[in-house]
Amino acid sequence: MITACPIVAALLLTACGGGGGSSAENNRQLIPPALPPGSDPPPPVTQFNNVTATSGISYTNGFQAPLTRWELDVITTAGAAAAGDYDGDGDIDVFIVRGDIGPNLLYRNIGGLIFEEVAGAAGLAFTRSATENYRHAGTMFADIDGDADLDLFLGGLEGDPCKIYENMGNGTFVDASHGSGLDAIGTGNSIGAAFGDYDLDGDLDLFVSHWGTERDFSAPGDTQHLWRNDSDANGIRFTSVSQSAGIAPSIIDLPDPLTAFQIWDFTFAPSFARINDDLYPDILSVADFNFTQFFVNNQDGTFSNATDTDVLIDQHGMGSAVGDYDNDGDLDWFVSSIYFEGDEPKYGNRLYRNDEGAFVDVTETAGVARGGWGWGACFVDVENDGDLDIYHTNGWPLVDADNDYSADTSVVFVSNGEGQFESKASDLGLDDSDEGRGVVCADFDNDGDVDILQLKYQGANLWRNDAGGNNFLGIMLQGVSPNTAAAGSRIWVTSGGVTQMREISIASNYASHNPTERIFGMGAAAMATQLRVQWPDGRETQMSNVPAGQKLTIQHPEL
Repeated sequence: MITACPIVAALLLTACGGGGGSSAENNRQLIPPALPPGSDPPPPVTQFNNVTATSGISYTNGFQAPLTRWELDVITTAGAAAAGDYDGDGDIDVFIVRGDIGPNLLYRNIGGLIFEEVAGAAGLAFTRSATENYRHAGTMFADIDGDADLDLFLGGLEGDPCKIYENMGNGTFVDASHGSGLDAIGTGNSIGAAFGDYDLDGDLDLFVSHWGTERDFSAPGDTQHLWRNDSDANGIRFTSVSQSAGIAPSIIDLPDPLTAFQIWDFTFAPSFARINDDLYPDILSVADFNFTQFFVNNQDGTFSNATDTDVLIDQHGMGSAVGDYDNDGDLDWFVSSIYFEGDEPKYGNRLYRNDEGAFVDVTETAGVARGGWGWGACFVDVENDGDLDIYHTNGWPLVDADNDYSADTSVVFVSNGEGQFESKASDLGLDDSDEGRGVVCADFDNDGDVDILQLKYQGANLWRNDAGGNNFLGIMLQGVSPNTAAAGSRIWVTSGGVTQMREISIASNYASHNPTERIFGMGAAAMATQLRVQWPDGRETQMSNVPAGQKLTIQHPEL
């Protein structure tokens, strides 16, 4: 079954103009009338505009109980956000943790890029007591129990517990942590997470990263990274399978790490992704200090470490984006890192192109190395022209003789459609220097282009995308329970002679994630000549001549 969202008619009537306006309105803004003599010029017209002040999103981060190891404090952990439609009203909401200085924040999207804060009413304001919070990071929305609404995972910091909150379907959540298995996580920090069905048994499994956790490399035991979903009628249940699945101990023990920090787990941003194109999701694990790794799914519940340490050389990997930037039908991998001036190698960001299930470092030819002190990252088609660009945010309060990371700006690498990128954050209005951390790239205002929520060291910026002139197609998939989001599915859209592919994933950008809606930029094309969905069980849905300028919900053939 295929349904169109109510936004379709409105978008068709307004000629699909970005930012909710028509193409004509956007053109008038670009040609202002002459100014009277002596008048100040208007601010420059940019594609992205900061609407935080009117959005209702406002907060600060901090810890009453300070974190003490590896500078793991608010400077590092700020920016943890989960994004998704938790109340089923058709738009993207955001849950934010901000330390333990006050309540968590659940921002319900009420339309028009306006949010109302409802964490208290939803039962999510505090996790320790009625008035106190544990310290959290790596929060994620996912339908963990398969009842078609989004539950919530929160990672714990420095010994504070991980939490699972079950969505009751009426706008409220209940703590389902006790007996879930995740309440037994004993690692010091759970700073990032990803959900995916690695064993294809129909439910969403969990990968948790543990940056800054001390390890015994001679006998690491269960590293508690991979958790199999064993939920049943008795409730949400997870079982740790890192050892039996072959993740431990190799995830903390590469043969040639960058440094001698052989007593720490530095995993940061994980993803489940089908790198070798079979139906079984593989695992990508971005990690600091040259511990970034790639695990191939053996299709029997185990993984093989396929990390090529001559290729995966991002040194200080922190943020992650997975997508088909070159439109060749497979998933590539962008890792944000730290770009050094001075005597050290200037590795910076890395772009790993997928060549038949193996990665090739194409960073230099692509032109995406130079970012700054990189954090959260997204592949996003900023102008809806049919190819994926790269956004990532930067910043760190460090100034030395060669580098001033406190002045870092966010970066947008815009694709030329031929495998190269040009840095254009200033042209787009996104060259802020606000010390970003996590990011969420999503169509928050339902107008067919992707906006950006940038979680900062303190607070957030909401950037509205006011692109105009190019068409789009928005697609949501409805899978068979318990994998109701159809995670692991792939969507192909062909228009203007180009085929784009997107995979449905619930993966970490850095302590944050995008929702599962996929926006395809269509350029000038009025329709998709072909649309094809491959579901996690291998079944397919195909459509022809699908008009652009609409959002579709496509159901699995069994539904």
